[in-house]
Amino acid sequence: MKKQLIGMVLCTAGGSALAAVADDVKSLLEKGQPRQAYELGKASPGEMGQPLFDFYFGIAALDAGAPGEGVLALERYALLFPDNRSARYQLARGYYILGEDQRAREEFTGLVAGSTGQELDAINKFLDAIRARESRYQPTASAYVELGLGTDSNINAGPPSGQVSGLPLGVVIAPGDSAEKESAGFSTLAAGAQGTYPVAPGVALYGGVGATGRLYQGGGNSQFDQRSLALQGGVSVIGGRNLYRFGIDWNKLTVDNQNYLSLTTLVGEWQYQNDQFNRFGLSAQWSDLNYDNILTYLTKNKSGAPVLSATDERDSRLATLTGFWTRSLVHPWNPVLNLSLNAGRESNRRNRDDLSRNLWGGRVSLSAQPRARWTVAGGLSYQNSRYAREFAVGAPHRQDDFCALDLAVIYAVDRNWSVRGEYQYTDQRSNIGFYQYDRDVLAVKLRYDFK
Repeated sequence: MKKQLIGMVLCTAGGSALAAVADDVKSLLEKGQPRQAYELGKASPGEMGQPLFDFYFGIAALDAGAPGEGVLALERYALLFPDNRSARYQLARGYYILGEDQRAREEFTGLVAGSTGQELDAINKFLDAIRARESRYQPTASAYVELGLGTDSNINAGPPSGQVSGLPLGVVIAPGDSAEKESAGFSTLAAGAQGTYPVAPGVALYGGVGATGRLYQGGGNSQFDQRSLALQGGVSVIGGRNLYRFGIDWNKLTVDNQNYLSLTTLVGEWQYQNDQFNRFGLSAQWSDLNYDNILTYLTKNKSGAPVLSATDERDSRLATLTGFWTRSLVHPWNPVLNLSLNAGRESNRRNRDDLSRNLWGGRVSLSAQPRARWTVAGGLSYQNSRYAREFAVGAPHRQDDFCALDLAVIYAVDRNWSVRGEYQYTDQRSNIGFYQYDRDVLAVKLRYDFK
């Protein structure tokens, strides 16, 4: 087909040939074939400078991964037709792809006044992306507040009552035990802020703070209420296509208003932007986990006196290495594919080798924008854990296989307000029944972003 089109162009003379090539490039674009459209245009160098050809060839070049050629063609067109909004939008998009943020912002900002609907939504997304990239050379800050309601089929990640698999007969979870699977509704509140501060060309400090809370409904379910506080900070360095990030994260988790876990993590990350479609990276983390020996109840209704949980026996250090690949696909829905693999080792610090493990896993996720203001996303995760010592005398070494499916639908009401629906299904298989469970969590959240 491409050879036939090129042959037809070469064999046709005069103004009709000029229109024919432009029409053919346009037709291929409409069919979602930007690479073929670009190649057809490249095979017709005599058409360069013809306005209609420049317009469609410029778009094809942007979508085919040749933004430099696309911008040149669109600039030629815009000089002749400066009031054409579509051409100015495509030209701004080309500047953005090339990393010329100042020129891209000027073009997009000039289009905002007369834009509505999908066009305005698209322009605002580019402006937000430009603002995020500008953190390389000027201070930026953002914040958010989020409220939510949901339902959780297994708030304590517990198995059903009955005999515990993998252990001797008579080891059971009785109905009403706090370890028994329990469902409840919940409410959530989250807030956070983050910012960057450049200190030299390509070098910036970053930091952030976030807090979340989840409160469960039901008389005794408050013993599973959770609150967390997270702080992070570090430095990022950009050199060519490489991004390096070094930082420290600190997290505090409370359960039933008691300090449960303090987690300190050192992070090192490298990202490589191969082209406008592909990004690769590696991340190394070293974490120190410190648990508190909190008071807990043996029953769901919190009857009887509380007992010590002995969770401080879980103190450990965790080292992980993760490799990832992000692929942006050429499609009107702007799909983005993410793949990652990880491996690590958790070492218990209380001489409890039954709590030390080797782990590995992976994740695949995909996000897309099928319509203006709408974003859909989904992912599959897997984590394999093999523990270093038998769970108890006469019991096998513990082995877990964790699988999770997560789905989300987000509607942007405007630049600040958004509504999010979330669903997550979790299934952990274990040869020790205490740790085998399944879980469904469904939530709806309202969020406000300060920009």
